[in-house]
Amino acid sequence: MGLTLPRLGRRKEKRRVRTAFGQYLSPEVVRRLLLNPELVEPRKTEITVMFSDIRGFTTISEKLDAQELAIFLNQYLSDMTHIVFERRGTLDKYIGDAVMAFWNAPFEEADHAALACHSALEMMERIHQMQKKWEAEGKPRLDIGIGLNTGVASVGNMGSSLRYGYTALGDSVNLASRLEGLNKDYGTHILVNETTYLATKDSGFVFRELDLIRVKGKLQPVVIYELITAAVNLSADTQPA
Repeated sequence: MGLTLPRLGRRKEKRRVRTAFGQYLSPEVVRRLLLNPELVEPRKTEITVMFSDIRGFTTISEKLDAQELAIFLNQYLSDMTHIVFERRGTLDKYIGDAVMAFWNAPFEEADHAALACHSALEMMERIHQMQKKWEAEGKPRLDIGIGLNTGVASVGNMGSSLRYGYTALGDSVNLASRLEGLNKDYGTHILVNETTYLATKDSGFVFRELDLIRVKGKLQPVVIYELITAAVNLSADTQPA
C-alpha cells in the first residue's frame, strides 16, 4: 500500500530538518527536534553565547603550507565542535578560525550557562594537549580566547531567500564577541559577563572579577570576570547527555 499524503509530508519535513540541522546540532538533539520541528521558528529567548578564536592565526597560517593548514583547521574545529555537542550546545557558525555557539535553543536547558562554562574549560584543556603535540613537532604556539555572555537574543531560522540558517542575533551576541576579543587586552583565556557569572557562581566555578566595561547601547557599565576553573566535580545535571 502506498504512503498517504500526510505521511509523505512528514517524511519530507524530517528529511528537511536532518539536512538543515545536522551541521548545527548533535545527532541526539536532531532526533529530538524531529519530534518538535516548530522549535526552529524565530523567537526571543535567553541563551548563553560563546565565541572562541585562535590567537595569532595569521602567524600560524604563514608557517604552514596549505595542506598542513587544512588538516590543522579540520582537526581543531572538529574537536571544538565535539565539545559543544557533548555539552548539548548548538553550533551557530564558523567564522574563519572562530567558533560561535550557544546554549538553551532550540531546547531549553535550565543549566545552560554552566554547560557553556564547562565547554569553555574543556576547550582550553584540549588546546593545552594540542600545544604539547605542536611544540614537540616544532610548530608555532597555539592558543585561543573565549567569550561567554548570557542574555536575551533572537534565535531561529533567519537569512535570505537564497540562503538561511539557524542563528542567534542581538546585543547579547555582540557582547560575547567583544568579550572574546578583550582576552588579548587582559591576558586571559576565558572572559564572561556578569550575567553568566551570576547564573553559575554557585555551580562550583572559580572566577576572578576583572573590570567594569562600557557596552554600546547600555547606560550602565557591566562587570566582567575571568573564568579560571571548575572547583568541584560535575553534578549529574551538568554531565553530557
